[in-house]
This record gives sequence, structure tokens and C-alpha cells, in this order.
Amino acid sequence: MRSREPESDGALMRAFVSRDQRAADELYGRFASRVYGLGIVMLGSDAAAQDLVQDTFVKVWRTAGSFDAGRGKLETWVLLVARSLAIDSLRRRVLESRSLEKIGEPQDLDLRPGPEQQATTADMAGRARRAMAALSPEQRAALELAYFGGRTSGEIAEIEGIPVGTAKTRIRTALLRLREAMGQEVGDDV
Repeated sequence: MRSREPESDGALMRAFVSRDQRAADELYGRFASRVYGLGIVMLGSDAAAQDLVQDTFVKVWRTAGSFDAGRGKLETWVLLVARSLAIDSLRRRVLESRSLEKIGEPQDLDLRPGPEQQATTADMAGRARRAMAALSPEQRAALELAYFGGRTSGEIAEIEGIPVGTAKTRIRTALLRLREAMGQEVGDDV
């Protein structure tokens, strides 16, 4: 049996808009793992990343007609949908935590982290600070603008006065170096 050639972005989305199951399968196959990876990086948990994949494809399904192949690549559009949903999720977390602070905790429950959790958190925070400190100033700035400032590669390029490709490279290199540094330190402790 011969495998199908990947469809162009525009053709794939036209088929998807017409609710073609093969187009849906191909779209999911192309981008689900990338959306999941984005979810892990931005949201920090497997469950949240899985939810992001589901929410992203629901939104892509609902807004598929708004995709314009003349304005950019399908991959970029799908990942921007995912990034937007991840940022919304992070904002909800902040609002929920603020709401809980206003309501206050029940008087009979002590929800403070125990000594073991405090030590684990302090250890992880220390490792993260050391890993961030090991980055070049350019990589650190790009990473902070992207993940903590919610800036796009284009915005970072404009702020830093560099080409967009350079901004993307700095972000990716910083993430890889952080992953490597955190992995080595975790492995060194075992």
C-alpha cells in the first residue's frame, strides 16, 4: 500500500474544514506532539500538556475557516493557537490562586508544604537558578522575554535589534541548555 504524500497547508485545511477524517488525522499526526511539548515547557505537567493538546485541536476545529495559507505556515498557526491557550491557562492559575488568597483557607487545615516538599522545591529552584545563570546574557534575555514575558520571536527580535531567526535560535538553544543542565544535575544527585 502506498503512503499518501503530505498535503499542502491550504489543501489540508480545506479538507479539514469540510470535515474530512483523513485531514483531521493528518493534522493531528503532524502537530499533536509539538503542541504536547509546548504544553510541557509552558505548563509543566503531563496532564496540563495533554489538556492543551485536546483544547488546541478543538479550537483549531472550531476556527479552521480562519486559517489563511497566504499569511503563514499551518504549523505556526496551530502552535500560536496552542501558545495562546497555554497562556490563558497560566492566567487562570494566577487568578485562581488570587481568588483563594482572598477567600482565605479554612482555619482547621494546614496547607503549607512540609519539610520534604520545601527541600525538594528549594533544591529544584537552586538548580534552575544555576542553569539560568549558565546561559549567555543573550540567551537568558530571549528566554525570559518568550516564556515569562509572553513575547513572540518577532517581538523579541525587534526588542533586541536582531533577526527573527537569531531570536528563535537563542530561545531554542537556551531551552536545550536548560534541559541538559537540569538533566545532568538530576542525574548527578542519584
